[in-house]
Amino acid sequence: MQCLVFEDATLGIQAAKAAGMHAILVPDSRLDTSSIDDIVDQAIPSIEQFVPEEWGLPPYKDDTKT
Repeated sequence: MQCLVFEDATLGIQAAKAAGMHAILVPDSRLDTSSIDDIVDQAIPSIEQFVPEEWGLPPYKDDTKT
């Protein structure tokens, strides 16, 4: 994987895919995303639900919390 894009808009997903990037949709509830259902790599309701390990990335570690 070279690039992973998080996007909330249809045009952003289309642009990412056209550029050869992996695209995760975090949709705006007001958007109709049916036109991109077949090209998006994953859709999640919130960025907080992203699991880096599913993409072969190291787990997120928040070093700011004590």
